[in-house]
Amino acid sequence: MNPLSRVVTAALLAGVSMIPAGAQQRTSATKAYNPLVPDNIADPSLVMFKDTFYLYATTDVDAGLAKGGTPVVWKSTDFIHWHFDGPLTLPGLDWDKPYAFTDAKGKEKTGYFRYWAPGKAVYKNGKYYLFPTIVTPDDKVGTYTVVADNPAGPFAFTNGTGIYFNQPDKAAEQTKPVADDIDGEPFVEEDGKAYLYWRRRFASALQDDLLTRQGDVVSIPTKLQGYSEGPGLFKRKGIYYYFYTLSGHASYCNGYMISRKSPLSAFEVPAGKNIFIRSDTATGIWGPGHGNVFQFPGTDEFIFLYLEYGEGGTTRQVFANRMQFNADGTIKPMQVDGKGVWWSRYKVRPRLNKAAKAVITASGYRKEKVVTTKIEADPEGGEGAFKGVKEISRTFTYTPANAADGSNGTRWWADTADKAPWIQFDLGKTQTVNSCEMYFVFPTYGNSWIMEKSVDGIHWTVCGTQPEQKVCSPHVVNAIGKARYIRIKITGGAAGLWECNIY
Repeated sequence: MNPLSRVVTAALLAGVSMIPAGAQQRTSATKAYNPLVPDNIADPSLVMFKDTFYLYATTDVDAGLAKGGTPVVWKSTDFIHWHFDGPLTLPGLDWDKPYAFTDAKGKEKTGYFRYWAPGKAVYKNGKYYLFPTIVTPDDKVGTYTVVADNPAGPFAFTNGTGIYFNQPDKAAEQTKPVADDIDGEPFVEEDGKAYLYWRRRFASALQDDLLTRQGDVVSIPTKLQGYSEGPGLFKRKGIYYYFYTLSGHASYCNGYMISRKSPLSAFEVPAGKNIFIRSDTATGIWGPGHGNVFQFPGTDEFIFLYLEYGEGGTTRQVFANRMQFNADGTIKPMQVDGKGVWWSRYKVRPRLNKAAKAVITASGYRKEKVVTTKIEADPEGGEGAFKGVKEISRTFTYTPANAADGSNGTRWWADTADKAPWIQFDLGKTQTVNSCEMYFVFPTYGNSWIMEKSVDGIHWTVCGTQPEQKVCSPHVVNAIGKARYIRIKITGGAAGLWECNIY
């Protein structure tokens, strides 16, 4: 069994509705909230503007680093239900178009534009600034500043009209990166002064316009050496915390340094464990890598969002777990698990997902997949650590039942040979169905579908249709009416569902 599914029981109620409350409340600690969203994404950054959380990330499509998915912004008002309404648009960039070029050795190749690791969005002077890494088809990289009137975009380039490939006539309009490397992450002081941190421990101050660097580029000293990416900085009770990744794959982990004087200097090795988050084979969480720190507004509650290994390669998912601190301000080693974070500003009332108790059948499904990899020992050792290299494995299944098990880490996925995929939910008796939410696999490719209902399983009526492939998640059908059976025929896009909620 997938380790994530072990913490999800058939009795879980999938879905909640919000009731505003004056005091902070917690939902049940028994529900599993990791992965955070039902999709393959990585390199998360999280912000909250007004009453909405915005989650920016790299979109994975299981195509390696040579091709990524269309960028989107996941949104939530309760930190439990997430959705996106369409692509995060940047002018002139087509993420699915192969571009031809000749490499340095004279070999003809093709490549794609890619959007990676968007640094946390910043609100300033009525605008929203985002810091994505953009990779050109020939693998040149840079962190760019883009701006929008809305945190979900559309975004525009700030010091040029765009990024152009093999278009010398556009040279004068070419946007310049704020850093000529990947993983740019901003930090803004209380006085509004901004800083940028990027790969290989580099950092600098930013000009007030957030478009260019100011002063010298510095190298942040760290206790643990080796290749490092996914950096960031946050501040708590007068202490600056610089965090950075080490290793990779299932061995991905994060260390940190602290400074009590400046965002750019006087960093020292904290007492205790320097690695604050790493794999936990007991809970089945592998390779907690490139992440982001978020503080719930008005509280001393911090969480760390991070990518998790998934099925390997670019099939990663985003998890979130709590950060806790010792009295001296050092970070306690984090517990990574499938429970996740259930903090909310709202009381929540369970909504019974009718699909959770349905008999679910489908046109077919893929065979189970066993993923085996190796994990390195904790370089700092300590209790529970092992020596050398350890082989670990886990099994993924794709059965129809996964589409309604309350977990964002399991999915029904039709067999690749299935030319007419469908999934059907037998609710047990005829009843009023108000709505159906469909969280498709690889939703940034878009999906088209036909939904039918029936009271006897013989006579069917179309109750919803999406004729063209639409990029959003979830796809929703309302006012379905009387039905015992709900059947979804997938006509375009990935033939699979992370989750299906029927209310």
